[in-house]
Amino acid sequence: MALLMMDDENDDRKHFNYDKIVEQQNLTKKKKKLLMKKEELIEDDFEVNVADARFQAMYTSHLFNLDPSDPNFKKTKAVKKILEEKARRREHQQQDATEAEKKLETDIGKKASVPKKSIDPALSLLIKSVKNKTEQFQARKKQKVK
Repeated sequence: MALLMMDDENDDRKHFNYDKIVEQQNLTKKKKKLLMKKEELIEDDFEVNVADARFQAMYTSHLFNLDPSDPNFKKTKAVKKILEEKARRREHQQQDATEAEKKLETDIGKKASVPKKSIDPALSLLIKSVKNKTEQFQARKKQKVK
């Protein structure tokens, strides 16, 4: 009961108006100075933790893309940080992909440069025999056509 009756004046919680924050971020320097004199300027001190693991899908999934061309898009400091982090992660992912591709190419190059194993002599005789017979067959076929 004492908690309910506690005085709210000592409360450190601050309320904010998002629309006013966005509006004031887009003001010119002259208008900001004017508002500072009147002490009506609201400061946006909200910090986004871009490394928070709970929001990883925001950087990886296409379902959470931010569209700056949308009419409802509001450019704030927090949104700017999110966009920068997404760009940084995309660049990092592309670098990892190119490194993996180069590594794959070098692995393939190494495999190609490995000398071939010697073929069993019996197998090589069989291959020569098959080649000779196909050549003879092709030669007979040409003679019949003429």
